[in-house]
Amino acid sequence: MGILFLKNDLQAFDNIVFDLTAEINELQGKILLGDQKVEEKIRRKQQRIEELKQKKSERLENLELMQQLSMKPPEVLGCAYVVPLSQMEYETHFGMQRDDEVEEIAMRVSMEFEEEQNWTPKDVSDENTGYDIKSISPEDLKRYIEVKGRSAEGGIMLSENEMNRLAQLDESAWLYIVTNCKATPSLIRIQNPAKNLNFELKSKGIQYYLPIEEWKKKT
Repeated sequence: MGILFLKNDLQAFDNIVFDLTAEINELQGKILLGDQKVEEKIRRKQQRIEELKQKKSERLENLELMQQLSMKPPEVLGCAYVVPLSQMEYETHFGMQRDDEVEEIAMRVSMEFEEEQNWTPKDVSDENTGYDIKSISPEDLKRYIEVKGRSAEGGIMLSENEMNRLAQLDESAWLYIVTNCKATPSLIRIQNPAKNLNFELKSKGIQYYLPIEEWKKKT
């Protein structure tokens, strides 16, 4: 895990804590207005903040260790050449190939679903956040959604960045899988996928493969 990745990871923790704190402040305002039903929500969010602070502390310790300098010459123990999975390997091993039309349809279906639920979705797929859509409810609840599309059906692949981000976001994280994109699209929604699904770690390029049998169990 590189220093740059760790620093980005720490910033991600800060962003989540900031959002949770804002949500707690709003819920506390509802208590002042006489709504006592939100106390449990506040407690869970406060507990989540404490968990994130603990994880951030552990990341900081790792970062400090990585930044310590040694005057000794480096000792080479071995070499490794790591490259992303090629398009041919995606097709050969997983039956996948990049299809911009499928991705566009999957995003459109996901955005339309959010709007139908009176949520306000925003496409953040170009911002390298580790998810594709940030959606906000009328009550200011948030969903962070990773979208995957298939022209028919089959497994899906998540990058290391996507997997780590979804794990950090916990119950606010969602995986939307849109199948049969070029025929009759069908949307499958899974909350907290990092916890509720069993992914297969693919070491080359560090990818996480989700077989169709696994995500279909959740539908």
